[in-house]
Amino acid sequence: MMTVVSCILNEHNLPLVFMAALICLFGSAITLRLLHRGALASGRQRLGWQFLAAVGGGGGVWTTHFVAMLAYEPPAPVSFDPVLTLMSLVIAMVGLLVGFAVSGIGATRMFPLLGGAAAGLSYSAMHYTGMFAYHVVGLVEWRFDYIVTSILLPVLCSGMAVALTSRPGLKAQHFCLAVALLVSGIVGLHFTAMAAYRVTPLTESVAGVDKAAVLALALAIAIVALIIVGAGLASYLIDTSVRADSQAQLRHMAAHDALTGLPNRAAFEKHIANLFDEAQGTGRKFAVIGIDLNRFKEINDTLGHSAGDEALRILSRRMAQCLHEGEFVARLGGDEFAAVIRCGTPSDVSTLGGRLVELFKRPVRLGAWRCEWAQAWGRRCGQTMPRTSMN
Repeated sequence: MMTVVSCILNEHNLPLVFMAALICLFGSAITLRLLHRGALASGRQRLGWQFLAAVGGGGGVWTTHFVAMLAYEPPAPVSFDPVLTLMSLVIAMVGLLVGFAVSGIGATRMFPLLGGAAAGLSYSAMHYTGMFAYHVVGLVEWRFDYIVTSILLPVLCSGMAVALTSRPGLKAQHFCLAVALLVSGIVGLHFTAMAAYRVTPLTESVAGVDKAAVLALALAIAIVALIIVGAGLASYLIDTSVRADSQAQLRHMAAHDALTGLPNRAAFEKHIANLFDEAQGTGRKFAVIGIDLNRFKEINDTLGHSAGDEALRILSRRMAQCLHEGEFVARLGGDEFAAVIRCGTPSDVSTLGGRLVELFKRPVRLGAWRCEWAQAWGRRCGQTMPRTSMN
């Protein structure tokens, strides 16, 4: 353990180490969030979320590794093999996709653990491929015990992190624990592997490293990684927003009449049940006003059902606009409506009834040439006082 800590403090550029840790934290959180979203989906949608998680996670962990490698300050000149460097990125993304696909099989609870372990192996394969791309002018020695430890750390931590994230009811504390485990596995992999890496320079004269150029390269790589991971985050946020809007729309449709937009019979019954419970607990009263449109059938028979629907929409809009605080109106079906009011005295009910009568006295215009008939129908409807009952 002290060897790993000494490797971090004495052989690395600490600002770049801090940058790599931030990338790792952000990338791990987004990866697990996307993976959890995939666990709640099915079919092609699940595979799509797993692909986004693999791309974001692979890009994040590869950038973490590369920036941390740039932070390493060896005692000899170094260079990078571009082919192997890019290959390490491909290995990370493909390996994560395979691991995440295994974790989503769902036949038993072991699959998330196995898939997470496979993802951990892909982290190790990515790291050591990147190390093979790291060419140093010197004698390189490896400590086998540190290598084994560096491979086991991400396998165990990633397995537990994916298993936690794959639970349907993921709690905030479990998600934070999963992120901490994944970050620990990735960070532990890198720095334990670097502690296993020993370099003896072949010459005492070593060209100085341009730290500004290294920092610029690290920042460029970090920005690219943030774009990749940010794309995954944007997809998650857009999907979450769309799902929330869809659920809100479904709840609204379930509780409201499709034609008029007023609360439907189910919403009316629920509202009445709540008022009954409130009345039993507090002694407050409420009244229900039943509204039945007389001779409404004549509109459908004479002008057509589209005209009747338009009349219902107009009257419903007027009723909704005339309501005050504590008042409620619903369409029960056909030409039947009900208004509900929390009240203290019968005069409160009469006040609402009077407002309803006034709005029914106003003409219902269904077309310029039908105005006269609509006005007459409106007057006939307004002549009938709505029936009331008081609890």
